[in-house]
Amino acid sequence: MTVPCSFCLFQLGVSLGTLGAIPAAALDPNITALGEIPQPPIMGNVDPSKIDEIRRTVYVGNLNSQTTTADQLLEFFKQVGEVKFVRMAGDETQPTRFAFVEFADQNSVPRALAFNGVMFGDRPLKINHSNNAIVKPPEMTPQAAAKELEEVMKRVREAQSFISAAIEPGWLHSTSICNDFLGCF
Repeated sequence: MTVPCSFCLFQLGVSLGTLGAIPAAALDPNITALGEIPQPPIMGNVDPSKIDEIRRTVYVGNLNSQTTTADQLLEFFKQVGEVKFVRMAGDETQPTRFAFVEFADQNSVPRALAFNGVMFGDRPLKINHSNNAIVKPPEMTPQAAAKELEEVMKRVREAQSFISAAIEPGWLHSTSICNDFLGCF
């Protein structure tokens, strides 16, 4: 689905007022079932499969870079609904960062928005609707997970071999071991 941008319509000489408002349910049928949760319009060219994720996600700004963690945000936002994912973003060297919090359902978003301005640590939170879905790490296929496990087990076996070789009885007597406390033996 392509949603035209306001600038593009301006260039064509069409005002948004003449188009009328597009009901949110026309863009996202899940909203009708939830009872028209007010949402900002979807901006730009958005993958239709991501609309529900975007509608369940909030932007959280003005976070203290030095003290705020994803786990703290998870715990804080659990009070408004089930949190599916938290992603910290922004430069850690700057005084403030931001994050995205994705909830299990859209009904949690208005409750989260109500915390806009609430103190979190030493800063007031800035909470808004998200304009994009959280970029999540790719999920592993069972084959990829099995391969990674196999590689880890190979390294464990190699480490065990080195340890066994180091503690063989003959090795201690044929090698001079020195340390600061016991001297050489």
